[in-house]
Amino acid sequence: MKTKVLALATGAAVMWSTMAIADSSVRGSVKDYFHDVVYLEPYYVEVCGEETKMKGNVVEGAVWGAIFGSILGDVLNIDRTAGAVVGGVIGAKTEENKGTVNTTSVVCQTEVRQNRTTREEYSHSTVSFSIDGNVYEVNFIKEK
Repeated sequence: MKTKVLALATGAAVMWSTMAIADSSVRGSVKDYFHDVVYLEPYYVEVCGEETKMKGNVVEGAVWGAIFGSILGDVLNIDRTAGAVVGGVIGAKTEENKGTVNTTSVVCQTEVRQNRTTREEYSHSTVSFSIDGNVYEVNFIKEK
């Protein structure tokens, strides 16, 4: 008997609460929000250009000649400084004899560039509703 009364009371309470909700005036709306997403897609480009080089470089020849002359002077038990000076002069003269003719050659290299693509994608949604003059707003993400 107690179980039947308890079940009857519970059923009445549920019906009464459902009626109370149904009597309230509820107005609402759902709004979707989107944002821009930038995608960078790499692609490769071969870039070629002309490069000019000088054939003879006197300074470079003098430096290498001085190094070689210093080492040679040390090996032959001659003064290292004198060997460096003589080697520098010989190296500079050798480069000078090559001439100052410029050579031009085509040099190519691969460069990475990026293609920019912007897409509008779903961000989130907001449900706004009012119950008895009170406004409520809830953010959520829709499932796909």
